[in-house]
Amino acid sequence: MTQPAKPLTFVEAATPLVLWALGSDRATRSRVLAIALCLLVYSVCCVAAWHASQIGMMHPMAPPVLAWVTLPACVVALVLVRSGRSKRFSDPTMMLPQNALAVVAIGFAYLTIRPEDRGVVMVLLSLVIMFGMYTHTPRQSLVIGGAAVVGLGACMLILSQYDPGFYPFNRELVRFELLVSVVPVLVFTAIQLNAWRSRLKRQREELKQALATVQHLATRDTLTGLYNRRHMQDRLEACLGRLERYGERFTLALIDLDHFKSVNDRHGHKVGDEVLTSFAHAASAVLRDSDVLGRWGGEEFLVVFPDTTPEQARHPLERLQAELTRLAVSNSVPGLRVSFSAGLALHVAHATLNHTLERTDAALYEAKRGGRNQVVLAEPVPSVFPEAAPKEAPPEEDSALDSEPGLIEGLFSTPRY
Repeated sequence: MTQPAKPLTFVEAATPLVLWALGSDRATRSRVLAIALCLLVYSVCCVAAWHASQIGMMHPMAPPVLAWVTLPACVVALVLVRSGRSKRFSDPTMMLPQNALAVVAIGFAYLTIRPEDRGVVMVLLSLVIMFGMYTHTPRQSLVIGGAAVVGLGACMLILSQYDPGFYPFNRELVRFELLVSVVPVLVFTAIQLNAWRSRLKRQREELKQALATVQHLATRDTLTGLYNRRHMQDRLEACLGRLERYGERFTLALIDLDHFKSVNDRHGHKVGDEVLTSFAHAASAVLRDSDVLGRWGGEEFLVVFPDTTPEQARHPLERLQAELTRLAVSNSVPGLRVSFSAGLALHVAHATLNHTLERTDAALYEAKRGGRNQVVLAEPVPSVFPEAAPKEAPPEEDSALDSEPGLIEGLFSTPRY
């Protein structure tokens, strides 16, 4: 019987909707949430402005103007960020134009609210600068802070000149002085926060590079740049896992450079290192990207051919042998040429990895005993289920089942694999 489907949890059911609304990547989601928060703040401020106009704190025409200017602009920014079109801008979060719009809206509110209630507007200005602390560069913070001081200062000056009786110059001057004392502190805090954020980002990048370097040193051979023996063992284990899950067979090739000891004895270890490096580069160029090449030890190299038979793996090794006949493997000794011997073995499901490596090593030594500079295929592994010996025919008996010869034998005989 089929098991009944497990009901989805609330988080599992809501996840597709959240991804559709906010975006699939983390950066877009963060930007959409920031713009959505701006839209929420604008909506609350428009409601507060309408209520202020109802009780006589603000001019009645101010709330509709604020609503029809700020809310559509915020919705446009939200659409641009969610659709990904803002990624082409220098400011993908669009916080700078949002803050500029907020400063203009605050200046307009300052003009339309009663003189004794203008302290509320000053609080909103602090909120705008603080909101941009996490996204603005130091230059952007200075621009927003300077625009706020200049914009509100101009509003105060216009009001004191337009109606000095209702807007006394001295009171407007006091408000301007408070503005000048608060905004630089907020801007300085924003710049410091940006510096800390930049330093943290730089340290995170340095840590990522350090981890990549450690990973490289842990998996790569320092001389040839190939995978080292430890990493090759991990890759072999991964191949075993794919064989168990998907039935994907793989072939191993063990390569040994011919007469490498004599190269070291005759020309020195420096030339020997050049030979190893040149061979590694040539082999990497000839083999496929899916083939895994590593230095197994000394002058021995191991190649893993995924989903490949030994007959198929033999061709790239022979091309590599042909390439080495033309390749100058040492700058110190231009005429030096090297060859290699190789053994190939297919790993089968019922064999152990050590057994396959032993078969590969045996094929390699067979290639060396046969004259070197050749590729030898290991003998196939016999099945662990040998065929059963044929049974002798039973003596004839008088039975009603004799009319169907072979039926009983077919039911009870040992199956062949």
